[in-house]
Amino acid sequence: MSLVEDSRIGGLEDSGKETAKGAKSAKALTRRSFLGLIGGVGASFALGSFTTLASASQPEFGPASAGAAGDPFEPNAYLRIDPDGICTITVAKSDMGQGIRTTFAMLVAEELDADWSKVRVTQAPGDRNTFGGEGTGGSSSTRTKHAMLRDIGATARAMLVAAAAKKWGVSPSECKTESGKVIGPKGQVLTYGQLTALAKSIPVPSGVPTKDKSQFKIIGTAKSRLDNHDYATGKPIYAQDISVPGAVHAVCLRSPAFRGSVAKVDDSAARKIPGVLDVIPMGDKIAVIGTNTWAALKGRDALQATWNNPTEDVSTQTLHDALAKAVGDHLPMPESAKVIDATFDLPYLAHATMEPLNAVADVREDRCEIWVGSQGPDSVQQSAARATGLPIDKVVVHNMLLGGGFGRKSGGDYPAEAVDLSKRLKKPVKLWWTRECDMQHDTYRPMSHHSLKGAVDSSGNPVGWSHQMMQAPSWARDDSWGGPGIWYAIPGAKMKQGGADTPVPTGAWRSVENTQINVVNECFIDELAHAAGKDPFEFRRNLIWDDRLKKVLETAAEKAGWGTPLPAGSGRGIACFNGYGSCIAHVVEVTVKGNDVKVDRCVAVIDVGTAVNPKGVEAQVQGAFMDGVATALKAGITIEKGGAVQSNWDTYPWARMADAPAKMEVYVMDSGADFGGMGEVGYPSSVPAIANAIFAATGKRVRKFPCKIEELV
Repeated sequence: MSLVEDSRIGGLEDSGKETAKGAKSAKALTRRSFLGLIGGVGASFALGSFTTLASASQPEFGPASAGAAGDPFEPNAYLRIDPDGICTITVAKSDMGQGIRTTFAMLVAEELDADWSKVRVTQAPGDRNTFGGEGTGGSSSTRTKHAMLRDIGATARAMLVAAAAKKWGVSPSECKTESGKVIGPKGQVLTYGQLTALAKSIPVPSGVPTKDKSQFKIIGTAKSRLDNHDYATGKPIYAQDISVPGAVHAVCLRSPAFRGSVAKVDDSAARKIPGVLDVIPMGDKIAVIGTNTWAALKGRDALQATWNNPTEDVSTQTLHDALAKAVGDHLPMPESAKVIDATFDLPYLAHATMEPLNAVADVREDRCEIWVGSQGPDSVQQSAARATGLPIDKVVVHNMLLGGGFGRKSGGDYPAEAVDLSKRLKKPVKLWWTRECDMQHDTYRPMSHHSLKGAVDSSGNPVGWSHQMMQAPSWARDDSWGGPGIWYAIPGAKMKQGGADTPVPTGAWRSVENTQINVVNECFIDELAHAAGKDPFEFRRNLIWDDRLKKVLETAAEKAGWGTPLPAGSGRGIACFNGYGSCIAHVVEVTVKGNDVKVDRCVAVIDVGTAVNPKGVEAQVQGAFMDGVATALKAGITIEKGGAVQSNWDTYPWARMADAPAKMEVYVMDSGADFGGMGEVGYPSSVPAIANAIFAATGKRVRKFPCKIEELV
């Protein structure tokens, strides 16, 4: 699918006219003919003060509007109600498949008492002045925005009620709302669409109360995502679908080693390829510019380059040795206790998003426009303003859909690269990263080495816990001991972090540090349980100090039939996690035959406090578990001669449909707690549950990931 879009469409030839004039010009277009309409951009919830940025961006997702005549009711930057009753919520967080657009729509629609069949969403541009921080990560979207979104819906509903009451000459207290309409004391009815013009004249109320949870009709119900049908019919637009008139295509040949640089390049053969326009050395990479992607790729392949490699001697082995050497003395254990030691090794992990990195940039003297799928579009805007020297309001960032993110697309390297090339070439640039480029030049989940020592007394009670986590790159360089990173009441439990330098670029990966710390801790607590001669579930339950987590663990064990027999060669493992305002527990069953591990069943119980959309929660747990299967059993990045070895799915195998368990059960609990996070939560206990199940099946421990049966100890 291709979409020809240009910022000069819709009366924006002058980039400074992103005001009411620009908004009126945009409104003159039909929504069906102009997919890029972005609604309600302007001052952050300063009701009645807003502008609309009209330019190439996302279509609106959800039921189509009939395009009824008349002005919409736009009380703020996040909500628009059209005269046909369609309610559109602008979402200022990135949707990477986690369904945040539907979640946000549900939060607003609940308090608005909207007709759900008439709700749709559109994506906000990168604009920190309007929307505040738009960074998407750390399971923070619902946790940090739910109160604001509910306030928006409640305030708009109050204005609509006031408008209807004014028209009928009654008190607002005599009116009620229901499914997109206001109902008067005598049964008279006005739809929200019929009230848009009058509602605009209503003074903005303050302190409008939101609903008690007992009144929820939308929040807590299982909703299909608003954009499911659009995905299935090819409506969503990604950055790679954008085609700006006059744009050239760019791909890069990159140094095979991290921190490498171009020593010499012979580009004569590349320049002879039809469609190749230019070859530009850029330090650690060489950009090839073409009239189309194919020409640029062929030109890149024809380059003859030699590289300076200051990291020739860096490998997985040298990094492991440095991390192991960084381990110091453990905390002392009680002399009379039974002491166990263990070490664990976790590799670098690539994000391997299904959509490789790409961006489109158009830098002009007075304006910069960027189309990108980013987890931080507001940060992209700020970085581009610095790079171009333009005022922040002259940089327009259209945040497109993300074909996966997991932390990688919170980085600004790829849009910055597109901006740099457009600035150099003085024309729009469409930048592509190939799968191999993406995987070998990622910002990886750090590699880590863990040394643990624990102790249990003669009664089987834990009396010591000492965990040293050494990672590349290091998080700390001193010998201070901090919190243990566990939710078990173990006297004197502590953890120390350190590590070693590395040229390998690293960054956030799904669940961030919990992808390492919790994996190791939940494997080691299992070892302590067996050293104590106690059941791993009971051992955990007796030590957990958090009541929500304890209830989740107990429910998971119950649902999984913990303690019931399994066939020979099979095993059942358990693990849990507490973080991001939520709790989860996994029970996993596996079968081990020879060197093969098959995950047979997964039972996951999660408490996110108040689940806005239980169906979305279930999907997130399922997806995160499959990430756990992949990283527990298959995937890892290794380093040789200063560069990543793995380059595609053949060498970095991810879990496929055949690797999914025959039974995957997800139970969503409602503890009545506040709205918790979800995106990061499903992963951290999945991997140790698999590892502990392998021990239950084989009697041997997983100490190195991804697991290989011949390496069990």
